[in-house]
Amino acid sequence: MPPLSDRQRIELAIPAYLLLTFTGAPGMFVPVDPALIQHAEARVGALRQDLRAASLEPFSDLAPKKQGALIRRLDRIAKTVIATWKEQPAITTVLTLWCFLKDLVDREVLILWERTAMDRAMDKLLPMFEHGFDQPGRLDEAKAQAARVLDQLRSEGLFA
Repeated sequence: MPPLSDRQRIELAIPAYLLLTFTGAPGMFVPVDPALIQHAEARVGALRQDLRAASLEPFSDLAPKKQGALIRRLDRIAKTVIATWKEQPAITTVLTLWCFLKDLVDREVLILWERTAMDRAMDKLLPMFEHGFDQPGRLDEAKAQAARVLDQLRSEGLFA
C-alpha cells in the first residue's frame, strides 16, 4: 500500500478532530436524569478517548517534526469550520457533523474499518444523536450545513 499523502492524512483525521472538539465543549452532553451524570461522564470520556485516537492515528507513522506540522495544519483548518458553530444550537452542530460524516462514509470517501477507534466512536455517538433526528426540519438544516462544511474544506484543498 502506498504511503498516505499529507492531504489524505488530514482528510482521515478531520472528522474525528471536529467531533473531538465538539464533545469537549462544556455542557454538550448533559443527561436528563441527574442520577446518570457519572455514567454520562464515563461514556463521553470513552468517546473522547476514541475520537482522540482516531484524529491522531493518520499521523502515527510520521517523524515527530512532520507529525507536528500536519497536526498544526489540521488544527488551523478545523478552526475555520469550528468558527461557524458559535451562533447555532448544539443539536444543529452535532447533526451537521453526523451528516458530514455520513456523506463521507456513504460516498466511500471515508471507510470506517470495524473495531477501529473511529468505528467505536461512531457506535457511541449514534445513540446520543438519535433524538435530534426526529425533530422536523432539523435534519434538512443539518444536511445543508454539512454541504457547507464540505465546501469549506474543499476550499482548503481537501475532499476534492
